Amino acid sequence: MKENIYIHLLKHKSFMGFWGSTTLLRLASNILQFALAIYVLDLTGSAFVYSTILSIIILPRILCSSFAGYLADWKDSIQILHYGTLGLACLMACFFAIHWLMIPLTIPLIYAFVIFLEGFETFLGPTEGKILICIVTKEELAPASKISSLDDGIVEILSPVIASLFYGYLGLTGIFEITLALEGIAFLLTFLIRRRSDCICANDNSEKFQTFSLKSALFSYKEAFLSLKNHPYVIGIILFAPLFNFFVSPLLSVTASHFFRVTMHASVGMYAMFNTVLGIAGLFAPFLAMFFINNDDEYKANKNGTAASILVLLCLSCILYWGTNILSKNSSLYIVTLAMAFLVAIVTIMNIATSITIKKRIPEQLMGRVISMIQLCATISVPISQLFYGFFADKCSTIISYLISTFGLVLTLGVMKKTYCLIQSIEEV
Repeated sequence: MKENIYIHLLKHKSFMGFWGSTTLLRLASNILQFALAIYVLDLTGSAFVYSTILSIIILPRILCSSFAGYLADWKDSIQILHYGTLGLACLMACFFAIHWLMIPLTIPLIYAFVIFLEGFETFLGPTEGKILICIVTKEELAPASKISSLDDGIVEILSPVIASLFYGYLGLTGIFEITLALEGIAFLLTFLIRRRSDCICANDNSEKFQTFSLKSALFSYKEAFLSLKNHPYVIGIILFAPLFNFFVSPLLSVTASHFFRVTMHASVGMYAMFNTVLGIAGLFAPFLAMFFINNDDEYKANKNGTAASILVLLCLSCILYWGTNILSKNSSLYIVTLAMAFLVAIVTIMNIATSITIKKRIPEQLMGRVISMIQLCATISVPISQLFYGFFADKCSTIISYLISTFGLVLTLGVMKKTYCLIQSIEEV
């Protein structure tokens, strides 16, 4: 009897090493970020100072994304993950030593720490996207992508719990100890990762790029853009993430928060309930993806997911518009919570489907640079969309924001259909 593919992957040493190391890296990063937020607020009492620390992470992403994609296509991705994990651990150890042995971290030191930390994570992003195709077969790629996405929900739920617990008892020093331990285990797990014997992950043209410089990186991206003429559908794939980030992410971070805390004057407990439900939705969504993305049909999952998101937002807009004088305050909050949880589950499933599309359809020699472009566009779209939706949250009814996202997702659905039609036409040829 043939072994279930998911059971087989859970016994796959290289895959488990990859999944374990990247999960622990993400968990350590989220714990540290959550604790730094509390630390900065305790230190300054200023939400504005904290917001500037959140905003400054955009700088290393903008500056480093092009080098990150270039490096992922130029060097062995497994080695980059190995040494990048070691570098992150050393970075945390240095700032831990400063905080513990010299002076408590000040705001300028936190700025420097966050910039370096985000720089490392930016370099590791495109690399993580390439490693799976080096360690699993084409048939295992879709199931492996579904399993590896489980860590998103797990990390979102565990990181605030662990961070608040250890920060409360041990302070920032204890948080550094926990994150260093997680980074150390992640580094050890990278030794388990081995590429398939029939897979060569380094760029076949790497001999052209002997020196790692801005000039060679820019030339590499120019070459990648020229290569896209043979793969016109890649432009559509690059647009998926920024479009969804622009039209969906601020609904969760800005619109819903404003609706709860300002419009409805909801309690902190009610708002915590909202975030908990979203975390649970994100945790269970990858399990649902295993059933909804059948036969690796990621187009169907993306198309149906976008259509379902449009329907959810339309229904929510209608309920809030016509039910304002009928629904109680708590009923409105529960309805918005359920709608946003459903949206989180849908988007998580679609992220998995898009990840499968990227790994299957984008040429391996271009993948690092394409993933870095996707991450850069997605990162830039977040602050722009937050400002945009923040303006409408202050000036207009919440319903307007939901309707804007509805029309935006209709546009996204058009881009998606055109992209997958191009993929289908090329594959038929």
